Amino acid sequence: MPEKPDDVRQAKDVLHWSELAYELELNAVPRQIVLNSIVESYTDQHLVLAFLQELEVMLKPDLERQIKQAIEHKLGVSLNLELKSSALLAVETPYQAGVRKQEEERQSMIRSIQQDPLVQQLKTVFSAELVENSVHKRV
Repeated sequence: MPEKPDDVRQAKDVLHWSELAYELELNAVPRQIVLNSIVESYTDQHLVLAFLQELEVMLKPDLERQIKQAIEHKLGVSLNLELKSSALLAVETPYQAGVRKQEEERQSMIRSIQQDPLVQQLKTVFSAELVENSVHKRV
């Protein structure tokens, strides 16, 4: 999926889209469309989701219906869903937010490891070095 450009800011919206998108009961292609979309607007049960133009080839009427039903089911409302492609997205997508959060957690783990007294001692006694690229959270 697309990486987050440095100038893309975090999304803020009433739906908490970065969390809600992961909670929707969708698989495969509709899930990827949702995770790589942003809420352009949400008013009076009218939701507009925008996604990058590259994903437009994957969007079919059946997938739109699946996405609409999953959102309606999760929110407990009936809504008019509009999906539209865009050349640029002004805020980060749920996928990009997830990648950012994972990297923030990884950097926090690295700082914690570096500050550990045992690690400090290993550095001093054995000239040990922390290989930061090897630090990742086990799942």
